[in-house]
Amino acid sequence: MKGLIATALLLAGIAAYLAVTNTAPPNHNAKSPPPIVDTATLPAADAADDGTEIVLGLRVRKDRNCTVELKDYVTPDGDMFSAWSCTPHSQQPPHKYSNYDDATLEVMAWSDAEAASLLGKRLIERDTRKSYELLVRAAALDSDFRHLAWLADQAYGIVSIDGEPHMGNLSQQYELASVSHALGDLSGRSDYFRQALVDAGADEKQLAGLDQQVSEVLRRIREIQSAVSGEVTIGGQDNA
Repeated sequence: MKGLIATALLLAGIAAYLAVTNTAPPNHNAKSPPPIVDTATLPAADAADDGTEIVLGLRVRKDRNCTVELKDYVTPDGDMFSAWSCTPHSQQPPHKYSNYDDATLEVMAWSDAEAASLLGKRLIERDTRKSYELLVRAAALDSDFRHLAWLADQAYGIVSIDGEPHMGNLSQQYELASVSHALGDLSGRSDYFRQALVDAGADEKQLAGLDQQVSEVLRRIREIQSAVSGEVTIGGQDNA
């Protein structure tokens, strides 16, 4: 059986991923093998963040409540692969909205970032597009890019298949990283993924199309902020 070694793209944003999302294991979509990523090429974390450390070649938060591990998985097709995971040390307390059904959370999500985030995470495997919309909404409501970091990791973490770039997921990673940058993420992930796209063969026309999509997401975030609070906290894309 051919083993496919995967490292979900936990680069500079890994510090946030592991600390904030340690109760949610990586989403290993059985339809696509996981990526092979050279962690030596990943950008360094924000120099101002002194609360991190290197574990198994990955930069993670020191105050994480989980253990970084490389776990083995087998797909329904019989392929074996490995992927990074952060196993919680102890059971986290249930979310205050954990007993709310999806319909109730969807109503609350209009103005409640926590409801939007929880429902978005519930739907990540059932309805990725709806999950995307809800997590973007959560980020708009509380200006926290970590909702988007979670989404990028869970839904689009496979960036290469059998050594070949997965252009769709690379594009989504770039889009979310660019929006996160506008929300205050200084990790450099957007620059990293832009270069990864160039290295994978993306031309200027394709990059311009992606930048337009980023602008559309930012426009949607501004609309949400204006409608809910009347205060817009971000401008347009500034890293293209």
